[in-house]
Amino acid sequence: MYTAQDGTISERFPDQWLIVTPISVETIPLVHAWPRAKFLQVSTVGCNLTCPGCVSEVLVRSPDNLGKGLLHREPKSIIDEAISEGCEGIYFCLNEPTVSLPSFIRVARLAKERGMVVGCSTNGYFSAYTLNLLLPVLDVVNVGLKGDDPATLRSCGIADNSIVMTNLSHLVDAGVHVEVALMHVAKREEDLIRQARAVTGISRTIPIQIMRCMAFGDLGQEYEPSIPESEQICERIHSFAPHVCLFNSPGSSWMNSVCPSCGGVISERELYGPMGCRPLTFREDGQCSCGYRLPITGQVRSIRYEEDGMNGGYRPTRALEFIQGIVSCLGEEDPLCAPRLWRSFIAGEGIEKIHDRIQLVDTYYGIIREVASLTGRIENGEDLIHTLQDMVARVTDAVSGADRPRVLYTMGYPVFSLNGGRFENHLTEIAGGDPVNRMIKRTGKPGITISHDEFILLNPDWICISGLFSLPKEASLQYCRSHSLIVPAVTKEAVIEMPASWDFGSPRWALGLMLLARMFHPDRCDWDIEEEADRFYRRFYGVSYRDIHPTRSFIKASAQ
Repeated sequence: MYTAQDGTISERFPDQWLIVTPISVETIPLVHAWPRAKFLQVSTVGCNLTCPGCVSEVLVRSPDNLGKGLLHREPKSIIDEAISEGCEGIYFCLNEPTVSLPSFIRVARLAKERGMVVGCSTNGYFSAYTLNLLLPVLDVVNVGLKGDDPATLRSCGIADNSIVMTNLSHLVDAGVHVEVALMHVAKREEDLIRQARAVTGISRTIPIQIMRCMAFGDLGQEYEPSIPESEQICERIHSFAPHVCLFNSPGSSWMNSVCPSCGGVISERELYGPMGCRPLTFREDGQCSCGYRLPITGQVRSIRYEEDGMNGGYRPTRALEFIQGIVSCLGEEDPLCAPRLWRSFIAGEGIEKIHDRIQLVDTYYGIIREVASLTGRIENGEDLIHTLQDMVARVTDAVSGADRPRVLYTMGYPVFSLNGGRFENHLTEIAGGDPVNRMIKRTGKPGITISHDEFILLNPDWICISGLFSLPKEASLQYCRSHSLIVPAVTKEAVIEMPASWDFGSPRWALGLMLLARMFHPDRCDWDIEEEADRFYRRFYGVSYRDIHPTRSFIKASAQ
């Protein structure tokens, strides 16, 4: 992202941006800074680290090529947009701001001149020189810590973690509002606990965000802890840290802000996209009924901004991975393919339109044709579409005229119901089920937390667990039993765990469709799912399904 010439270091892509879009502050995520405020998110590409399983891997691994897909925007243009959108401030989020530092500083200084708040999300691994540039313009920062295990740090590219912790301390001392994000990786709990203790040693008021590890990028699913395991970690950390929130865990109550004095809920939240949340309630000024007040910076707003489609926070990475997931099935390996496609989608319809187009099978085919045309792989695209159409036809023919069981499609805990209009519920309907999610009219991203009474009223015969934020079948049943959520699906133990990327984000959804139909109507659908999967994986990924190392990446068939 930088070049050196004649003794001068300069940006290779100055004032060029990947994302400039309004965002809710909790999607960043921030939990105790300007609650419900609207910011203008900016991002570029690239990073100074190479962390395994990075949610933004699609943006950070090849900046030399991806930089060619950026769009030029002068600082004044960005600030004018922020003001016209009614934004509280500017926030650099999605990749590491220090790889585009001069551009960010130019925008930040102009924002400060206009009286706006400025913030960024960073790994904190930067020099004292960089810190001194940032301190005069930063009001708020989310620092993503990588633990303190030497092997883990080396795998990310950190030679000396004391640099990060020193910067964190200086940010707090300078009066910057600081929140930290800690990744919970399975079997690395003690490392996480040590890091959390180090944070509270700097300041006990820092909110600690626990990010449950998801198998993005090159990580296999063995690195993912279950939601109950992450909740246990939160319980341990809460014994010495007053403010702990759990992310990537739909339906968990640990996403709430709780009073450390009496245990009362000050802000109730639910999942709002990967790495994000949204507050359902927030007590005035963040004050508990017992008198305790959260260490909040900024005013609690009464109305929260809702992003369109796949805009905001880390959702654009899922949209861009979705496009790349199609490309990987077309056999395209040109490294310049990604920036060409991204420029087309971002500068054209916009990422928010992708979300609408991937909710129905027919419009999904349209995106495949568009991607195939842009990459010069039209014949491969038609081959993929014909294969998907054939798999859909086999299912529709088999389930035609069958009785339709009531199906609740969930994500994480069973009380997190996916939006009725989502693709997963469309698949449920094609597979011969009745998606009861459509009875719930409230919506979120990608769904909402429903009450005990709503769950009972839905009365599902089957519960399907999303292939993105999953939960083991037994854990799902145990949750229902312990919370008195007794419905036919629980009584019959009729719970389906969807394999990763078999129901959304990848052309592998056709396999998920066949799995659903096989489970709902075994008397009509006698195909062998493993054989179907092996045939599909060999044809479009060049690997055997039996040999893959499962990952939640839309792009890759295997983590290896």
